[in-house]
Amino acid sequence: MNSKKALSLLLSLATCIGLTSLSTSCAAFAVEESTFQSENTKHPLDALTKDELTSAVSIMKSGAKLTKSDSLVFLGNIEPDKAFILSYKSGNPYQRMARAIVYNLDSNQTHEIDIDLTDKKIIADKLRKDVQPMQLEEDIFIGIDILMANSNWKKGLERRGLKDMTDVHMEMFVVGNPVNIDNPKKERLIRAYPYRRVRGANSFGEPIEGLSALINLTTKTAQVQDAKEIIPFAGDSSNYFDPQKVGKLREPCKPLVTTMPEGSSFQIKGSEINWQKWRFRYELDSREGLVLHTLAYEDDNKLRSIMHRAGVSEVSVPYGAPGYDWVWRSPIDEGEYGLGRLTTSLRPGHEVPAHATILDIPYANSVGDVKMKKGAVAIWEQDGGILWEHADDDAGRTSTRRKRQLVIAHMFTLGNYDYFTQWLFNQDGSIDVKVTLNGDVLTQGVTSETCQVCEQEPNEEGITIPKGAERYGTLVAPRVVGINHQHFFCFRLDFDIDGTKNSLYELNVRPISEGRGFLEQNTFVLERTLLKREQEARRGLNEHSNRCWKIVNPNANRYIGHLPGYVIEPGANAHPYSHPESYNRKRASFLDHHFWATKYDKNEMWASGDYPASSPGGEGLSAWSDHTPIENEDLVLWYTVGITHTPRVEDWPVMPAATMGFTIKPEGFFKRNPALDVPEAVVK
Repeated sequence: MNSKKALSLLLSLATCIGLTSLSTSCAAFAVEESTFQSENTKHPLDALTKDELTSAVSIMKSGAKLTKSDSLVFLGNIEPDKAFILSYKSGNPYQRMARAIVYNLDSNQTHEIDIDLTDKKIIADKLRKDVQPMQLEEDIFIGIDILMANSNWKKGLERRGLKDMTDVHMEMFVVGNPVNIDNPKKERLIRAYPYRRVRGANSFGEPIEGLSALINLTTKTAQVQDAKEIIPFAGDSSNYFDPQKVGKLREPCKPLVTTMPEGSSFQIKGSEINWQKWRFRYELDSREGLVLHTLAYEDDNKLRSIMHRAGVSEVSVPYGAPGYDWVWRSPIDEGEYGLGRLTTSLRPGHEVPAHATILDIPYANSVGDVKMKKGAVAIWEQDGGILWEHADDDAGRTSTRRKRQLVIAHMFTLGNYDYFTQWLFNQDGSIDVKVTLNGDVLTQGVTSETCQVCEQEPNEEGITIPKGAERYGTLVAPRVVGINHQHFFCFRLDFDIDGTKNSLYELNVRPISEGRGFLEQNTFVLERTLLKREQEARRGLNEHSNRCWKIVNPNANRYIGHLPGYVIEPGANAHPYSHPESYNRKRASFLDHHFWATKYDKNEMWASGDYPASSPGGEGLSAWSDHTPIENEDLVLWYTVGITHTPRVEDWPVMPAATMGFTIKPEGFFKRNPALDVPEAVVK
């Protein structure tokens, strides 16, 4: 593994299996099913083209900033200041800038390098002390090499009847910087968890329980934990790739075909999408995944701004089992692994509809090779049901409009889970944000073959508290427990409602007694509370009051006196169960509240801080939020949506998709129903 040539071969293999890192990338110019971006950058928010990525790598190598012993963790466009973007006119000159994050394992140093692509020179090289960047694909290979040379690891495998690492699938977790690990030099650590490998079967089906390792990649050493008790392997219940295990397939449905004989109704030019009065830009960022820019809606022949930037700021997935092998499993997925780096190719007729437009994206891997990621982003139109309808007896007619939605989507695979993020644009000016969870439940090997919880007698209050192997999960198959866990996505929403000067209200519904008479028994009101400072805007959900949040422009033109604005309307959500002082909650402190608001700062991007992989916690959103005034200011809203997964037998061996999300909708922004002008469908 010391050989760079060997590493290049391994990286080629990683490319084939989807492990290579995606850099920040530019939007594509879509024509039909598959295409790639134009090399002529036309807007400062366009991400780097293939040629620009190649140029940036060349500039770094010629300046000895990316040597054979370095790894390229990130390479992407430096977004210009918001003020510049708001005043930018097509054709205006500007400096094209890129930022790279480069890590050297030998020196354990992380550098942020800024590159002027216009003048082709390096303009800054900042050493970030005591931080660890996102996990690299070579970390996995180096970790495996270290374990292969470790006698205790070999003995652990042999005790379980496994000959060598060819019989093992490895999962490597970023450790972070917990206080109970002696790591004063902030060296690069990962934790290794093995699964018995059955070729062509589910990689996560048979955990090798009781065997794990803490690997120091910097010193090339490992501390192996090997439990005395040997837990039998689960068997082949997880192999959903085997037709014999799946059984006879049901009769397929008759074909359901969506046709668009006249083509799509959206236009893509560079990174800009124009559809049904909506206009916005997009990119694929190696850390954040899909990012949207300059979201605006045409109203009375005027393009009105809604958001400057929107994307996923961080992801946290805490697991609920105790013990040395499980307390670490609370990944901060975005900052530790990168959502764009782990992009899954989207295929028409499979992950996305057959008529979707598929976009290929350029990226630079960790050795600086520039490649194309096939099917990184997909865009399509779909039927969304009824947009509006009423059957009017006096008029003697029923008026109905079908809803058409524009969907832009991205999928990424993080170990055993595949996440599908979708932004659905509606003709009424609203946006639905959806995250779909797919994949395999993370399991624990146990000795139980039947459920013991269902045999327990309830206590005097009728409550059954699980004991034994299923205390922290569910027996989904013989000797396999799916562990309770949660998924949280924090979205960063930089609103600009008709401009940058906005204010924030919290909306709560409550019953109110206007009197004691019969006519006042059912009254309730909508309270609007102006949130004046950042700390006041640390808020949680309240389903009893139908709580939501409205961002308004108090300076814009008003229709019949209403403040024009948009509302964040929660959907189903979850509350975190990790202890507030736990390792996970300290690193993912944004979970303390579902909703936050901060004054715009271009350097405040990620809810758990810039480098959560080495952070003991307390960084990011919780550190930024203070007593800063937010009334009539440029505001950023942060909303976290979550789901609690207590596994079911039906989630095994591969889970049905589960969805969470929220809605962004206009309130007082328009003068009437903005979808009133949608024409009635012509049915032939």
